[in-house]
Amino acid sequence: MKIAISLAVLKFYLMCRWVYNFLVLVYVVMTSVTLVVLLIVAGVHLSDGVRLAIFAGWIAICLGGVFLAERLIPFVWPGYRRPILAEEERLDSLMREVQRRTGSKMRIRFVICGDAERPTQSLGYRTVVIQSGSLPLVSDGELKGILAHELGHLRDGDRVMEAAFVTAGLFSAVFRWWCRLVRPRFGSSVILRLLLMLAIFLLALVLLPFYLVDGVFRLIAGVLRRQIEYRQDRFAFKAGFGDGLRVWLTKSGLAAQVSRIRRLEKMA
Repeated sequence: MKIAISLAVLKFYLMCRWVYNFLVLVYVVMTSVTLVVLLIVAGVHLSDGVRLAIFAGWIAICLGGVFLAERLIPFVWPGYRRPILAEEERLDSLMREVQRRTGSKMRIRFVICGDAERPTQSLGYRTVVIQSGSLPLVSDGELKGILAHELGHLRDGDRVMEAAFVTAGLFSAVFRWWCRLVRPRFGSSVILRLLLMLAIFLLALVLLPFYLVDGVFRLIAGVLRRQIEYRQDRFAFKAGFGDGLRVWLTKSGLAAQVSRIRRLEKMA
């Protein structure tokens, strides 16, 4: 009975992963098509080649941009740095043990983040970002649990798809930012304000199907993303590092992790 339940749970987690990946790909395609449609509605003449270039370029930016980001962050982003020798030796040693138990042969690189508000996480294809303030506080057992969880994300490509979803979402974020930016400039004139409202209304009318689908996609993605986190917790437990992960989540005292801790306790 327990084996059947475990297989059913595993299939559910795998289904969440593939459904989430498919959802992100559809969302990226949808935003690229919306961008082309807006340019056409605005009167921009686009040949078939240009349309295809915009379509393919946007998909490449969404899916490949994270590859560039994970290489530039240690050099250009404030608060990020390469680990010093002692940090790197400790992290490499623990990660080798995690990979030995999980059978992974990925080449993992580490980046240290000095921002206390950013938790330890993984990035892109093979980067784990460690919060510098947690290193002196976390034991080796707890750190191995964290690394096993993040290794699962990198192994399954979760962070690449997550970055693609965030990048594609910039399309709607830019439009909202533009509305907030131009609104005060038309506050002194009733006529200009009416013209602005008309322009925004017409644009919003064109974008209405996009925003309706966008809201549905984000709602579903939020649910699936949580299940992906649970799946990687299960991966860490299966590798033998679940106890350390549970202890660290409990020690962190993050209210958002309560449901994860409860699930980990059930796994134990």
